[in-house]
Amino acid sequence: MRYSLAHLDALDPRAFELAVCSLLRRDGLTAEHVGRAGDKGADVLVVDRSRRRVVVQCKRLRPDRRVGDQDVQRVNGTYRHDHSAHFAVIVTTGGFTAAARASGPRYGIHLVDRDVLERWADVGEPLYRILRIPDVDTRRRRWAPGT
Repeated sequence: MRYSLAHLDALDPRAFELAVCSLLRRDGLTAEHVGRAGDKGADVLVVDRSRRRVVVQCKRLRPDRRVGDQDVQRVNGTYRHDHSAHFAVIVTTGGFTAAARASGPRYGIHLVDRDVLERWADVGEPLYRILRIPDVDTRRRRWAPGT
């Protein structure tokens, strides 16, 4: 499954959230769309192969628009406490302000801008590989015969 940027740009915000959820599932993650009014910064909830909970916030914007630091702060204020997540991801069809780019990583929030979104949605690279997130907890691996 692949989506071009033109296709994603044409979607309404809810359809964009559903497309992001589908892409996460394509990558082999367990993903559930939960976006609605009062979602406390979570449009998609993920459980990855290491059993970590991840909050995904989706921002369907025009290509020339930027997600600001206030959105990063909002996600930071909810992803751990309200959703018991290990980290968060903000996905946008636009970009991020310099302040958002500076604070996101500091708070454990991965930022997916238009360029990263294209690699993920259209080219087909797995999101965790692009973001350099280990997707298997190697500390939990146990030796088994033949491995």
